[in-house]
Amino acid sequence: MGLDARRGEDFPPELYDDILRGGRTKAQRSRRVHFANRRRTLVRRRLVSAPLSRPSEAEPGWVGPEQIAALVATGTTMHRLFSGRDGWIERLGRDLLISWNSPETLRSLLSELEGRRSQLALSIDRIFLRKRWERRESSELALVSGSPVLPMATTAKENGLSFRLRFDAGESIGFFLDQRENRAFLRKSKPTRLLNLFAYTCSFGVAAAAAGARTWNVDLSPRILEWGKENYRLNSIDPAGHWFLARDARAVFLYLSRRKARFDACVIDPPTYAHGRRGLDFSLPRDLGSLMEGLLPLCEPDALLLLSTNYQPWRPADLFREATRACHRAGVKVEPLAPLPCPKDLPEGTGPATRWLRIDPSLHISQSS
Repeated sequence: MGLDARRGEDFPPELYDDILRGGRTKAQRSRRVHFANRRRTLVRRRLVSAPLSRPSEAEPGWVGPEQIAALVATGTTMHRLFSGRDGWIERLGRDLLISWNSPETLRSLLSELEGRRSQLALSIDRIFLRKRWERRESSELALVSGSPVLPMATTAKENGLSFRLRFDAGESIGFFLDQRENRAFLRKSKPTRLLNLFAYTCSFGVAAAAAGARTWNVDLSPRILEWGKENYRLNSIDPAGHWFLARDARAVFLYLSRRKARFDACVIDPPTYAHGRRGLDFSLPRDLGSLMEGLLPLCEPDALLLLSTNYQPWRPADLFREATRACHRAGVKVEPLAPLPCPKDLPEGTGPATRWLRIDPSLHISQSS
């Protein structure tokens, strides 16, 4: 535990209560920031006379300084900092985001985090909290410490690429850290034409475009695709040379087929369930097969496919099973690629189930079939 937890001192009750309630008024936010800044000053003074022992990298839960330095050396300033039973902490550039399930254990986590900040040698401007125990009531992030006047949009890096993050866009900040290895693999594969379905803020599109690919990003939300264009511009990639289609993924296949578009890489990362346009909803276990059948005629022989899902009952083997069934119905054969390693800052088994596949060019259909 951190220094204050050992001494029986903790966050002032007023601050802790404001965090749990949300602190949505200006007065509450100002008081919360005042207490957080006062506490940080007291902790730093005590560290001079009673330094904390350096945590071991083998210590459960926390990512060590050496691992952080290794990530920074690759141009990465977004990563998991702590993983525990009740949640996790992510470093996002100069900000931290705590995703926590239990208000009962939050206080001790905040105390321990304060004690470890100097050991990890991170420059942190703000700490935000995602109160997962209130997900049904509110999707807003709460500011735990730091100035409330700082911009709510910031920028952080992954493998040298920059991405815009927003702390005022609801529960999601616009980026998923657990896809780091998949983005790196796509970039290393150097596709020439990527179809990015359910693109969200287009991080896979940015990774492929950085390797020279022309990219087609498909998402229902025009607003989210504008966010994706901003990510392109942050990396000196002109969005005008790429496509951003605000359409239902299932309806885009005919549009692309009429334009004779073909792809040598496709990312399929759908939500488990979503409302589509004209009352058409999407259910992953029900609709993945038909989605694959619509996609396959647009794929080049030897194309790469990434299937990914957060649907809890499914594992990579389930994705492969559904994909092979759809491919069999379409007369296409796919081969599984070797699984990618889990990012070192994430516990094994964390994140979505993913599966990379390659279309066997010896058995392939054309767009006209």
